[in-house]
Amino acid sequence: MANIGYIQVVRHCNHFCGFCSNPATPYVHTFETMKVLVDDFVERGYFGVILTGGEPSLHPELPKICRYANDAGLHVRMITNGTRMANDEFAREMAEAGLKIVHVSIYSVVEEVEDILRGTPGTLPIALTALDNANKYGIDVNMNCVINKLNADHLDLNIRYFIKHHPYIRHFVWNNLD
Repeated sequence: MANIGYIQVVRHCNHFCGFCSNPATPYVHTFETMKVLVDDFVERGYFGVILTGGEPSLHPELPKICRYANDAGLHVRMITNGTRMANDEFAREMAEAGLKIVHVSIYSVVEEVEDILRGTPGTLPIALTALDNANKYGIDVNMNCVINKLNADHLDLNIRYFIKHHPYIRHFVWNNLD
């Protein structure tokens, strides 16, 4: 079994998902503190690292830490809402830095439901662009979905949509709310 470490590079986010358990605080790792964590993962023989948050792509040095972890021999993944990955230049930069897998969180292909769940309007087209950008630059794409009362009735619609329009998605992660 592969050991994979997590680095919560930031605690804040640019969305306001009502079910999020991550308290937004101003805490941000520095590049130097993240290097210590990466070095520890390597020393312990870890296979990889998952960059997470908050929204990790809000960290100004994220490509730099991704490159550092990749160069140290770690398989680098990121869990994201996709906002910055929708920017073509940022997606390319992350691919060049060694990002191997991106987990993009999308909760509903019904735009009105996605807007409610994210607490931020207009996020669905941005997240879909993030999927395409990651794929374009050779980053493997996974999708995260939190199952809740607003999307449970149309999970099949979500799956059919992604299979048809984004068939390169390798893995769907379903998280249940209690």
